[in-house]
Amino acid sequence: MIRPQPSPRRPLVVAAAALAGLATALAFTAPAVATKPSPSPSASPTGSAAAGKSKGSAPNCVKADDARYTHTFDGPKGEASITLTNGPLCVGEEQELALVSYVAPSAKFALPQYVLASSVNKFTGVAEGELGVSTLTFQVEVPTCYTQVDFVFGSTIIDPLTETSERYGDRKVGSPKGIGSRSKGPNAWYNGGSGTCVATPEVIASADCDGGVELTLVNRNGNAPAAFTVAGSNGFTRKVTVPMRTIEKLELTPAQAQTVTVTAPGMKDFTSDWEKPEDCQEPEVGTPEASYESTCDQMIFQVSNPEDGTTVTSTFTPNKGEAKTLTVEPGRSGSVSFKAGKGLTVTVTGDLDSGGPLAWEQPEDCKDGGTGGGEPEEPGLPLTGAAAGSIAAGALALLAAGVVLFVVARRRRIRFTA
Repeated sequence: MIRPQPSPRRPLVVAAAALAGLATALAFTAPAVATKPSPSPSASPTGSAAAGKSKGSAPNCVKADDARYTHTFDGPKGEASITLTNGPLCVGEEQELALVSYVAPSAKFALPQYVLASSVNKFTGVAEGELGVSTLTFQVEVPTCYTQVDFVFGSTIIDPLTETSERYGDRKVGSPKGIGSRSKGPNAWYNGGSGTCVATPEVIASADCDGGVELTLVNRNGNAPAAFTVAGSNGFTRKVTVPMRTIEKLELTPAQAQTVTVTAPGMKDFTSDWEKPEDCQEPEVGTPEASYESTCDQMIFQVSNPEDGTTVTSTFTPNKGEAKTLTVEPGRSGSVSFKAGKGLTVTVTGDLDSGGPLAWEQPEDCKDGGTGGGEPEEPGLPLTGAAAGSIAAGALALLAAGVVLFVVARRRRIRFTA
């Protein structure tokens, strides 16, 4: 049997198909390879530089308890400075410091001591991107006599320094332990000076129109505090310490100021009695109105006191019977009355004064001639006949006239003044 020879086209077709599949696979994978960045020699250094800049934009900060400092101090000149060496402080943190000078009784440490001058400042925390102060400076006045100067952590200043008061202790900058040890440098405290400190006390008294006194206690030119003792009326006493070149004021009430004595070492005793100032203006006081009237059966006194008046009290004394007293407050009225009678007089004394007896006068229209203090007469027998008619007609005429007189002369009012 004769076999046919293999065709050379079949292997070629298979090979062509394989190549086509490989090309297709490469076509799908080529874009992914194309987008992958190629390594660059400058990529790594650029990234490192950026990272370093980001880290440097937020400097390290410390809490106040972890802060450390260096300082300078000159006690005789009253000067000091302090530098934060590991800061800045973090946001919300702060550290206060104070420099204070005292007037002292000795060149060595001795008590009591009184503050002459002080200076307070502080470090505060800063936020990201802010710049903080790294050095603080302080300066105070130092007395020309014995003194002590202290540079301390914190703003609390002790004044005065006495046997029983607190002490600065380890708060002093440069102390070997405690908070003061956070700063390196010289001991920041000083005792020295020469000459005893002397106060020059003065007193100025000013009286007011109401009876009070204002005392001005002055220590203007001394180089030590002045200790004043003030004694007033009714057992009043007060001790006042006035620092050098300072003025203190003390108000005394009228009850305390009738007689005032002030003493102080180095000053002649000051004594003063209250005197009304010449420029005091008397307040205007309203004048009360007083009057009286006579009626057929009474003698009536009336008093009217204005709102701007003062309380008025007077006594009304009749020539017969009991006296009566009347008190009328400002803005009010009052009255007293007495039973009328022939010969009745009343005398007014006190805040109101009648200037003598005031007499009751019977009004003309009184039918019975006034009570007069007597009894009415017994009635007579009735009249009749022609005489009675005439009398009746006359009575009517008199009655008409009486009505007119009653209206015109019912009362008689007379005013009197205090």
